[in-house]
Amino acid sequence: MRISDVLKYGKIGLETFGASILFFYSHLSLLLISLVPSLSRAFQMLMDESPIWLEVIVTLTRIFLFLMMISLMSKSNLNELKEKQFWDKLMQSCSTYFNKNWPYGFISQMIVFIVLLTGLGNLLIILISGLFTSTLEWLDIKPAEPTAAYDACVYFLKNMSVIPLALVYVLKMCGVKPTDN
Repeated sequence: MRISDVLKYGKIGLETFGASILFFYSHLSLLLISLVPSLSRAFQMLMDESPIWLEVIVTLTRIFLFLMMISLMSKSNLNELKEKQFWDKLMQSCSTYFNKNWPYGFISQMIVFIVLLTGLGNLLIILISGLFTSTLEWLDIKPAEPTAAYDACVYFLKNMSVIPLALVYVLKMCGVKPTDN
């Protein structure tokens, strides 16, 4: 493989990453929906024992968030997602996109996903959470459980960034886009 090919395919991965960030953070509805699992997870980290219904809420909210992402990316309404014809068109479109990028575009997207989204994203969350707990200490605010406060911050930030961005990234990697109606 030539250097120009590496750059071309690397660009595909970086474009998918940038487009995922732009897509997610430019839709207020997705951000608001993401607050539900984020706050639930943070609350769970602060509790000794959390009720099972919180886990059910997180799961159902993530499913709804995923369907909203598909709806927004494909420029379809949620009712269209109930129709087999919608899914047939979407799968055909995704198959074409996937075949076009196989294997080098796909591999470059996976590398960017692992390095930037999960690696760098989680590193930033760890740093921000450490800074948050250090700031609390500096302000002489002493949480009853400092580890729980740190974990709550980590889980809140993960659920507002890495997790929904991973969903968007995978959908973009699969080529979800408007289907011809």
